[in-house]
Amino acid sequence: MKSICLKIGVSAPVDKVMSAVNSLEGLANWWTDDVSGSTKEGKTIAFRFNGEGPEVRVVKDEKTQVSWLLTSGPEEWLGTRINFQAIEEDNENVLYFQHSGWQEESSFFHHCSMKWAVFMLSLKEYIDSGKGRAFPNDIKITSVGF
Repeated sequence: MKSICLKIGVSAPVDKVMSAVNSLEGLANWWTDDVSGSTKEGKTIAFRFNGEGPEVRVVKDEKTQVSWLLTSGPEEWLGTRINFQAIEEDNENVLYFQHSGWQEESSFFHHCSMKWAVFMLSLKEYIDSGKGRAFPNDIKITSVGF
């Protein structure tokens, strides 16, 4: 199984970091502005990009860690997991991101690796300044589409 793993450092407290990844308002400010559902454990969150997108079931909702299981969306995402974990380190707080369970390193895997990096930078901007670059205002990495 393949994983996309990223790490960002922020100066904000851990509770602010986790609110950005575990509230509908937070998610709408850095990933996509079209998000609905509930971030509570056992519930579903829907993310839409031009009317389409994945749905996740929240499988872990803790003070410093959130984990989602992808239940609908792109075929290669089905059954994969997205994890966020905030850790206080020496001079900054760190958010670890992992999208795990990919079957192979396909073209879509490589695309998503870059897009996750784009969205993690958007997340960092949102945490640090209060304004991220959620879809549709994200940095585009292809000349067509998402």
